Amino acid sequence: MMYLRIIDKAVMTTWALHEKRIRIIVAAPLAACALATIGFRSTHDALWSDELLTTSLLQASSLPKLWAGIALGIDGNPPLYLTLAWFILQLLPKAVPSVLLLKLVNLGLAACAVAVLFRLARRLASPAACWIGALMFITLGEAFIYVASELRTYALYLLIAALAALCQQRLIEDCRLPNVAWLALANVSLAMCHTFAIAYVGIIAAAGWLSRPRDKEFLRAIIVAVVPSIIAVIAWSPSLLDQLEVAKPYSWILPPSLSVLSDTLFGSGAMLLISILEATCLLTFYVSARKAHAFEFRKIIQDPQWQAARFIVLLSLGITSFTLVAWLFSRLVFPLFVTRFFTPQLLTTFAVHVAFGAWLMGNLGRRRTMVVVLCAMVAPLMLRNMVVHAGASVHGQPICADAQGRYFESSFVHGDLPVIVDSAIMFLPRAAYAVHGEAYRFPLDWNVVLKYPNQSRGNAVDYHIMHGLQKWKPMPQVQSTDEILRDNPQFLVVDITLRSWFRNLRATHDVLAEKIAEVRLSGTDDVTCTLWKVSRVRPIVPTSVQNMTEPKN
Repeated sequence: MMYLRIIDKAVMTTWALHEKRIRIIVAAPLAACALATIGFRSTHDALWSDELLTTSLLQASSLPKLWAGIALGIDGNPPLYLTLAWFILQLLPKAVPSVLLLKLVNLGLAACAVAVLFRLARRLASPAACWIGALMFITLGEAFIYVASELRTYALYLLIAALAALCQQRLIEDCRLPNVAWLALANVSLAMCHTFAIAYVGIIAAAGWLSRPRDKEFLRAIIVAVVPSIIAVIAWSPSLLDQLEVAKPYSWILPPSLSVLSDTLFGSGAMLLISILEATCLLTFYVSARKAHAFEFRKIIQDPQWQAARFIVLLSLGITSFTLVAWLFSRLVFPLFVTRFFTPQLLTTFAVHVAFGAWLMGNLGRRRTMVVVLCAMVAPLMLRNMVVHAGASVHGQPICADAQGRYFESSFVHGDLPVIVDSAIMFLPRAAYAVHGEAYRFPLDWNVVLKYPNQSRGNAVDYHIMHGLQKWKPMPQVQSTDEILRDNPQFLVVDITLRSWFRNLRATHDVLAEKIAEVRLSGTDDVTCTLWKVSRVRPIVPTSVQNMTEPKN
């Protein structure tokens, strides 16, 4: 026991003397390695359909052309991210790979978001606690990895939400005109990042107002900082109404399940368990603090020294409440809940990780064994998550892939016959990456949209987006059903149980088709992907017409 005490004392003395050096030597390189792993995986991943739509829009010859494409619903968000990305590409030589550059830019935006949240957390926690929170946030959070990897608006969305929160706190600390201006700029930028972002502008403003003793001057400053974002949303609203046309006559979003809510709040099943562990530790700290020091909750509410804590707690409660209300609304009234729409929920995740880090640092002395056990549980999970992510895409395997991860129809596609794929999420990657990508066709058929609303909720949005893309930038591979049948006496069809084009074709025509390949959709038991070779398509002649044309004896 004496030897253990000597070793323990030596470790604690070393930590006290070299804490800053340990943070620099250990924490910073670990964070950099984690971000490098995310960047490596991201830059080697193939783009999925929404990212391919992003790259298509960024090929616009001018800014008005870009905004016209956004207004058509090819992208469903306000224009800030695409505008900034378009300017970046215009400033660089054409020889620079645009996708690689934009992937690295997105990774940089996500890293900057972590840095901003780190700075906000330093109002309350020690540098060591903030480093622990940052490392857990980067390595354990599936949602953060997705945001940093996705070639869309979400990394910017997270960064601007973090900047708006930091600017709000700076305004609370120093209610001067420059801080009002910076907060107003952050709020406008946030509102132009995502359709739902104006709600977070209000949540941040409300949390700031409630976190300090109210006075008229401070309230006026908040209103001045919020009004420009409201004006920006109103100005964008006509284009937003045009974008919403893609959800007519029905939306692709389904009522969310409990698992979707859990993924939005925690990111994964493992993160749910870790969050429960973190909450338990923080609760024990609060209970013990109350008993040992007669800690009063009233002090947190009233004491000016606790203002930053109040702001972060109110902000976290507001963001989480908005997520829960949106989930309930989507369950009971109208579905609009998609996990990535609520990316600012990650601010709450970061706050909880930092609080847990502060608990660990505060218990190094009294509960050292427990701290070591918890670290021994969490650290391998962090390492495992990074190793797993380094070898697997955030988007998983292509839809309808074979055992080797290739498109299941690849062996039968030789470029001599067109291949009909009626799902945009399947068509766009195949057209971009398949060996004979030029052979793939997307069929535009409004009758399918109207006749099969329950077979596939994606029929309408796929039709509108692909029709809008063809209108914005003519694509020979996007054709109407009549054009496909007129120009191709024979063709292949990739049919999935959840889709409707081939079903409608067989219901409205005399079709001679042969099944030549089939696989089960990954992660399902009853959904199959089938490759058909269609040798003949003839219109079905109604019985009354047949009787009229029969020769009389």
